[in-house]
Amino acid sequence: MPPTSPYEASHAEDRREILDEIARLRDALTRKIRSSVKGSTDGIIIARLCAGLTLDEWDEIIQDGHFMHWLALPASGDATPHLARLQRTLEELAHQTRHDPLTGLANRRAFEKVLKMELERSYRSGTSLSLAILDLDDFKAVNDTYGHLCGDRVLVGIAGTLLGHKRGYDLAARIGGEEFALILPGSGLMQAETTLMRLLDESRGRQVTCEGVADPVGVTCSAGLVCTKGKMHLTVERFIGMADKALYEAKAQGKNRIVKAPIPDLLETPQATLVHAQEKQFLFTGPDT
Repeated sequence: MPPTSPYEASHAEDRREILDEIARLRDALTRKIRSSVKGSTDGIIIARLCAGLTLDEWDEIIQDGHFMHWLALPASGDATPHLARLQRTLEELAHQTRHDPLTGLANRRAFEKVLKMELERSYRSGTSLSLAILDLDDFKAVNDTYGHLCGDRVLVGIAGTLLGHKRGYDLAARIGGEEFALILPGSGLMQAETTLMRLLDESRGRQVTCEGVADPVGVTCSAGLVCTKGKMHLTVERFIGMADKALYEAKAQGKNRIVKAPIPDLLETPQATLVHAQEKQFLFTGPDT
């Protein structure tokens, strides 16, 4: 490697100073934000002129310091490259708020938002909606035996299986450490179960090769499945709770299987049906005495 020139050394020193300054400011602002009143919408934008700094150099700095939330605009000249960079940054940040960074699936926040919307749609239109919650069996043993990097590869592999079996309008999400979910709009219980059976069959046969591990690593999944016919209004919490209960039952029965929750529409008679029945009773038998 050739010796570092005085220019390169000076350039590297400038970058270190900028990195240190931004890092100190970020830490101070983070402490301030944590001590602020929760839920406050007040805030400011802080600008700092960095004379002579180019957009390419700024890209290197934000990568080195992980300053992805920091935005840059030119002091003069054509702002188009900077605005394009700003747009890409905003798109990346929006994607990060909705997706799990490891698997690329929707995260818990996006999952609950979509599930609420689909439950409302199901109730308005009277159409079926199914939800599956899946959990990897004995996943802790994978991390303990082969390490977390290998565990991450297993999680990415399961995410790929989910993506391979969902339709374009289904939603696959990672909602916990080794817990995943699949929202299936328009799917009845039998159709959703068929999809899950294929998914679990593939997951049983999927083997992941991990560095430093002699044999491929595989895991199985347990799944809880719940379906509504759209005949009654259901909250996100209740619908998830029913799928979770079915998942726990699958674990208790020996894992590596699907357990279906009772259809909530059949557990309770909708209020409108009760009113209609009471009206018919009044017409034919008169009021109760």
